Amino acid sequence: MSDIEVTTESDEGYKTLSTVSDHEVHIDAGGADAPSPVEMLVTTYTSCFLAAFRMATKRNGIRDVGRIEIDAVAEQSDDGLESTSFTLAVEADLDDPEALVEAAEEYCHVNNSLEPSLRADVTVEDGAF
Repeated sequence: MSDIEVTTESDEGYKTLSTVSDHEVHIDAGGADAPSPVEMLVTTYTSCFLAAFRMATKRNGIRDVGRIEIDAVAEQSDDGLESTSFTLAVEADLDDPEALVEAAEEYCHVNNSLEPSLRADVTVEDGAF
């Protein structure tokens, strides 16, 4: 397992610049100049889940699932993230999308890092494109 090293800096205000590996990421806790931390969490979650879903399809014998798109909706309060839901649009026709979602939930490291109450409610629309 690899270690993660991040350097985050800010000259003033709530906007930060983080460096992870060779990548720079701008985040603005105020959300005016860059995505907020919660927006970045949801973005990271969708990216991880999409890759995990694609892995689940391959491990279940689907060679080419085609295009996958996730639309995420997250509700937040002053205390933070309250709920998340994903709608996965998948190009391929799937025999058992629920089983693939369950597998993706197991494979997605972000999903597994969240408290169960914050994990996404997932709907799949196959044959979507």
